[in-house]
Amino acid sequence: MRVKRKEKRPEEKRPRTAFTGDQLSRLKKEFNENRYLTEKRRQELATELGLQEAQIKIWFQNKRAKIKKASGTKNPLALQLMAQGLYNHSTLPLNKEDEEN
Repeated sequence: MRVKRKEKRPEEKRPRTAFTGDQLSRLKKEFNENRYLTEKRRQELATELGLQEAQIKIWFQNKRAKIKKASGTKNPLALQLMAQGLYNHSTLPLNKEDEEN
C-alpha cells in the first residue's frame, strides 16, 4: 500500500538554493578530493561557505546520484532482484481505489 505524503503548500516550500559560483567551485573541489564528508568536515564547510549543513549534505548526495546515473551501471543486487521480478521502481497504483486518488 502506498503511503500518502503530506503535500506542502507552495508558500510552505523552501525555495531552491542558488549557490554562488564560489560556493559551487568550493563544493566541486571538495567533492573531487573526497566524495563523502565527515560530520566535522561538513560543519567546517558550512561555516566557511555560509550554508547550512543540510544544503551541503544534499548537494553531495545529488552529485553522487548524478554520477551513478550517468555511469549507467546497475547495482548487482538490483539486477538480481529484477531478474526474479522482485524489483520495480515504477510507481503504479496497487489497486483501482489508489488509481482514483
